[in-house]
Amino acid sequence: MRVTFSEPFLLAVFLTCLLWDARWMGLLWMAAALHEAGHWIALRLLGAGVSALRFRLSGLEMVYPGRQLSYRAEACAALAGPGANLLCAGVLAAVGRTHPFPGLELFLGCHLALAAFNLLPALPLDGGRAMSALLCGAFPQRGERAALWISGAVGLALLAAGMRLLLTARNPTLFAAGGLIFGQVLQKMLYRDAKTG
Repeated sequence: MRVTFSEPFLLAVFLTCLLWDARWMGLLWMAAALHEAGHWIALRLLGAGVSALRFRLSGLEMVYPGRQLSYRAEACAALAGPGANLLCAGVLAAVGRTHPFPGLELFLGCHLALAAFNLLPALPLDGGRAMSALLCGAFPQRGERAALWISGAVGLALLAAGMRLLLTARNPTLFAAGGLIFGQVLQKMLYRDAKTG
């Protein structure tokens, strides 16, 4: 299996390690690893072999050759990552009731935040990938275009909410996420129009 790291991803890792608390980042990376394990397990159960892992600014991309999965199976594989986070959050909440431990709330919060964000119906997030697969399966001619428009609208909404958060609380996270989503959707729309035009 081939593993590649994009330069923006490596820069983001360096900056987050430099600017944020190491304990928080460690728990977030563990939650992200369990998230990706959910995708990998689902792909294996669905019979898709992973040929490459690409670490990008938008997250980890698992590459499997050809169109090995049906649209419904692709949606299930996309939702398996957030599902793994929700399962871990449930286990942590149950364990925490009887055996609380230091960092429990923070680790639980990391799982819930990853699941909630990734379930947004916007490409390239898992919710967007599931939505796109289901729309393409139901509407072969217009599904991809509809998914891109919905993703763009979500990206714009995140940009607007992120601008408010940036101005009031000086927190750029949501604004950056909205910009990343909207930028990728715009790039895909332009590529799609150039290819069909």
